[in-house]
Amino acid sequence: MMAFLTDPALWHWTSRIWFVVLPLLVIGLWLRPKPFAARQLWFVAACFVLLMAFVSPIGVLARGYLFSAHMIQHLLLLLIIPLCLMLSLPQGAFTSIAESPRMMSLRKWFAHPMLGWVLGLGAMWFWHVPSLCSAATQSDLLGVIRSATFLLAGLAFWWPIYAPLEKYRLDPLTSVVYLFSACLGCTLLGIYITFTTVSVCPAFANPVDRIGILTAIYQAGLTPSVDQQLGGLLMWVPPCSLYVCAIVSVLCRWYSAENTMLETSGPNDKNIPEASA
Repeated sequence: MMAFLTDPALWHWTSRIWFVVLPLLVIGLWLRPKPFAARQLWFVAACFVLLMAFVSPIGVLARGYLFSAHMIQHLLLLLIIPLCLMLSLPQGAFTSIAESPRMMSLRKWFAHPMLGWVLGLGAMWFWHVPSLCSAATQSDLLGVIRSATFLLAGLAFWWPIYAPLEKYRLDPLTSVVYLFSACLGCTLLGIYITFTTVSVCPAFANPVDRIGILTAIYQAGLTPSVDQQLGGLLMWVPPCSLYVCAIVSVLCRWYSAENTMLETSGPNDKNIPEASA
């Protein structure tokens, strides 16, 4: 395993320079006209994770070598990047956009949290149908469509929890149910991938060795069956851990809001009868 991790070929970075230049340009345009704010750190984090998902060794291994790397890439696209983007949205600027008459039809969709839940869970299940998974791994065009689907589905999923405008968010108890049920959905998919004897993504069963690291991968014990089990565990544990953290943040937000409400609506001294002497 140590020889595998230190193999120089393993740390190959792709030459897709547009994945490096474009996010950096967007970051520059995002930061330049305004004073720096804490929320912009989330946007920088989203762009950085996007680079890691495609340009780094994760992106190389996800293109037909390791199903587990493919799963890491998908979790980044579906959960981490959309979450960072959602947390970076400025409330003031978004209010002026969301409340415009042109957005009236879209606002109706914003009011349906089940849409985000179905898209968030459905995208992961849909793209792991064996024929679709292999086709998207082997086709660059279909792979781009799949990645865009994950990003959009992730934004829709996190919207009812972390929308910039509070009126689009679910109430705390419903948010807990929303996130807990999503955890169950990921758990079921993770269990299926981990224990099934069927190849979830046949493209990874017989990979094309483009850069000469397949021997090192197999010598490290990452055979296709072991690799699929690892991918199933990645689908199972990290998403549920993230959902639990989101549940804790929702409960903390609820507690903070309740405390603020109690402080602002404290007892009126004038209405308190004076104690008799």
